[in-house]
Amino acid sequence: MSQSRAAPAKKPSPNREKLIAAARTLFAGRGYEAVGTEEIVRAAGVTRGALYHQFTDKRDLFRAVFVAMLMETGQEIFEETMKRIEHDREDLQVGTQVMLDIFSRPEVQRIVLLDGPSVLGWTDWREVQRPFHLALIGHALQHLVEEGLIPEQPLEPLAEVISGAAMQAALAIAEADDARAARATYGASLMQLLSRLGAPSNG
Repeated sequence: MSQSRAAPAKKPSPNREKLIAAARTLFAGRGYEAVGTEEIVRAAGVTRGALYHQFTDKRDLFRAVFVAMLMETGQEIFEETMKRIEHDREDLQVGTQVMLDIFSRPEVQRIVLLDGPSVLGWTDWREVQRPFHLALIGHALQHLVEEGLIPEQPLEPLAEVISGAAMQAALAIAEADDARAARATYGASLMQLLSRLGAPSNG
């Protein structure tokens, strides 16, 4: 699938924010393919020229929505995890469960999990998310290293493996006929996978 090149970065503007907000609502409600640019500009209350001043095309606008949602969810995951934990060693297990809860929301499922890979392409979809996952999971893993619960090591490969498992769980939940049951099953599986990382050493 051919991919359009992202537009050069623009200064923040009211029109840009209006377009992202309108597109987010429409993409979440009906999906990327079912929404046209005329509908987006009408919902945003701007002209078609304003859309193409800020974004190369609809895909570029979707990418901006996607990035904004990742930043928002990342902040929420961090804040909610900090509220729930009593000790830093709990960061990884609690944080990944919080992530599954947030990624189980219909809006996030539609934009990030279901439309994201097909609209952006698999490679771009992964690369856009990569810093987000590495920051959150790498931070949690560093706590485990500092407490001697896992050996000191390059943390990026381990963070990549854990983020891949978490995203696969989130995708399975998004595609399940019974989302509630899938959330319970995949959440338990992910917890079991990660439990040894936070277990105190017997040695």
